[in-house]
Amino acid sequence: MTIVVVQTRPEHIPQLVIHQQICFPHLHPDDHFDAENFANHLRLFPEGQHVALDGDRVVGQSSTFRISGEKVFHHHTFEEIVDHGNFGNHDPAGEWLYGADMSVHPDYRGRGISRMLYDARKALIRRLGLKGMVAGGMLPGYAAYRDQMTVEEYVDAVVAGRLTDPTLTPQLRNGFTVRGIIYNHIRDSNMPHAALIVWEP
Repeated sequence: MTIVVVQTRPEHIPQLVIHQQICFPHLHPDDHFDAENFANHLRLFPEGQHVALDGDRVVGQSSTFRISGEKVFHHHTFEEIVDHGNFGNHDPAGEWLYGADMSVHPDYRGRGISRMLYDARKALIRRLGLKGMVAGGMLPGYAAYRDQMTVEEYVDAVVAGRLTDPTLTPQLRNGFTVRGIIYNHIRDSNMPHAALIVWEP
């Protein structure tokens, strides 16, 4: 069946809650978005929320909000920037789109769904005339190298193409550049740091 990307609707929320848990089993439970969080996203910024569907089944998801450069280019934790999942930092006049969350169901990875979701974000940025997209890109591959190199060395190696990271490498292929490291971005003892990534049209 053909995969399509559409704007998230309230009826997708129950599936999205389960989808989060499947896609991010190692995340701290408090960092998963729950039904109330997803409802807040739709209330605050409906055009910034997308799902990939296989028929009626949610197989991919993207959550974003608008934010000012003043806030987003200073050190922040994931919990702080997404306001505990509620997107309280959404600024209707914000000049940047913050990529809070993107995920593809494990059974559907490798089919170009993340690219479709990124394309939906990029189309939104162009339509709204925003400066671009910012996100804290998780570094799941770093756990295997943490005893051999610093996180800075790891990110440099991924950017140079000497190493491949499951998350950062596809982001680089989608046109993102790395602007720095966000230390202790998430509550995960194996991979707490993230890459500050930026995409500009």
